[in-house]
Amino acid sequence: MDTTRAARAHILCTSIALLLVLIASCLTYIFLPKVPGCKICAINASAIASIFRHQLSQEQLLLTACNHTSDSRLIWEDEWEEKRKDDESILDHNKTWIILPKEGVYLVYVQVNFNLQPQKNSTSKVEVKFQVDFDDGDREEIFSAAHDTRVVNENFQDAMLNTFLLMHMNKASNRLSVRAFPSDQLNYQPRPFSTYITIIKWADN
Repeated sequence: MDTTRAARAHILCTSIALLLVLIASCLTYIFLPKVPGCKICAINASAIASIFRHQLSQEQLLLTACNHTSDSRLIWEDEWEEKRKDDESILDHNKTWIILPKEGVYLVYVQVNFNLQPQKNSTSKVEVKFQVDFDDGDREEIFSAAHDTRVVNENFQDAMLNTFLLMHMNKASNRLSVRAFPSDQLNYQPRPFSTYITIIKWADN
């Protein structure tokens, strides 16, 4: 019960954070001066407005990473799998690709935690990064990425990377996956969640 309440509270907080990020992004685009020479295109304001008028969808996903493949692709567990019907699986058979069967606009939050191993040299540096791969059924490409460089000493250190995404899924075959490096130093221990992804359907097409 405590885990369920913590998960719901986490989803609520993440939803609020995603909304603030979306508003900030729109305001930044509108008010920041445009770089000379850039082509300015008309924006469909009604489409943006419809996103903000839309009530928050009940379609919310929470997946936690439990392992990784040889190519550093994260393996996921669906935290709310028991609430879905047998034919509503959102993971492929390898549990590495997240499938979103319904078209729409999705808010996505990805958090990846690393437990960096001690190094004898106090000036040793480790680059941590992850990338979100997107597959539309025709081709696979890198949609987004995050990285950082950490100085590692003689003690274990935690390193966290995260990113917010706004993704427009326009095909039933759309899916996404996450790869993280160095994969041998990923942290899967829940606190209550460590490495996870939250997906919220914000609006229809």
